[in-house]
Amino acid sequence: MRVLWFTNTPSLGANYLNDKPVGSGWIGALEAELSKISDVQLGISFNVNRKVEPFRLIKTNYYPLYITSPKNKLKKLVYRWTKPIQDEKNIQPYLDIIDEFKPDIINIFGTEEVFGLIISKTDIPCVIHIQGNLIICDRKWYTGLTAFDILKYSKKWSLLKGFGNYHNYFINKKMAERERRIFEQCKYFMGRTDWDRRITSVLAPGARYFHCDEIIRPQFYSQQWEIKKANTGFTLMTTIRANVYKGLETIFECKRILDKLNSDEEIIWKIAGISETTEISYLLERKFRTSFRENGIELLGPLEAKKLLEEMLESDVFIHPSHIDNSPNSVCEAMLLGMPLIATFAGGIPSIVQNKKEGLLVQDGDPYALAGAIMELKKDTAYANSLGANARERARIRHNPEKIINELLNIYSSMT
Repeated sequence: MRVLWFTNTPSLGANYLNDKPVGSGWIGALEAELSKISDVQLGISFNVNRKVEPFRLIKTNYYPLYITSPKNKLKKLVYRWTKPIQDEKNIQPYLDIIDEFKPDIINIFGTEEVFGLIISKTDIPCVIHIQGNLIICDRKWYTGLTAFDILKYSKKWSLLKGFGNYHNYFINKKMAERERRIFEQCKYFMGRTDWDRRITSVLAPGARYFHCDEIIRPQFYSQQWEIKKANTGFTLMTTIRANVYKGLETIFECKRILDKLNSDEEIIWKIAGISETTEISYLLERKFRTSFRENGIELLGPLEAKKLLEEMLESDVFIHPSHIDNSPNSVCEAMLLGMPLIATFAGGIPSIVQNKKEGLLVQDGDPYALAGAIMELKKDTAYANSLGANARERARIRHNPEKIINELLNIYSSMT
């Protein structure tokens, strides 16, 4: 069986490209397992920011596609302000790769990119592996921070040049409209939560939906979180991206509440994925008129898997404050480690975390409920430990690589 993937990551080709992407490591983990199947020949197409020739590693063919953008400064400025996105006019290079590789199955990762528009241009069966949903992100974009907040507190020079979160919102709106067309064209989807299944049933009512879980990065299968034996303080851990709807402002507000409740004991909150130079960091520090560091919040920036794993194992509770998500891999990694965790009732999260059994779920954007949940686990370490143990037990079953590869191969077989 010849299978062609269209992804937003080089997957295991990243080292060849001297690229170190943070996030999307689960696609590389999936590639590693699928490559072990002798009768599967895999091809992977992805976009790059420079010209790179196709290459082959072990038994996988990689097809990097260079997406050009204006070079002239004035044209760049116009480009950023007009917010053009790829559409049907840009898909011929992807169709050329299909003609070259001649797949039996095409697997498209996500509805967010232009890849899905190839579906109406080929007779080869295509399945979309749902990641998130831009249509819903559009509705949740300004949940925690208003458009006025972003305009007021962003760097004005960046705004004038067409950069930043305010401009990203308009890009997202255009991509969301493209996403609607992709849903309408596709006959097959795979997902893993009630949330993505229900959205698919509405946006693509005639399509067939398959359940398929995700393989987590291999480093997280071999380690297990344990309660600290020494009294070394209380540390919270979060891994999020710099999108405005990921709830970073909730962390800021919650940390202030916790400091008032625990004036005699310092609580440290570490955040991976966001650095002090990230735009949203600057924006929130201006809004709250104080710095993250002054409030005991450490912004660690993007971390590779090994370093992230070390930080998580040294922390006491994992927190995921997002306003919208499907099945965040950061939460799944925390569950696989057996960490006590608190997340929000958002998107597909209730499908992967059973409230009060595998973790605590709170309303998104509510720093008071989040602070209260943190205090519950801080005071009752036995309960926190039991939540983590239950989460680990479920995650080890859900993210079993052999099970997931069988799910995936069954999906591929049912489409041919």
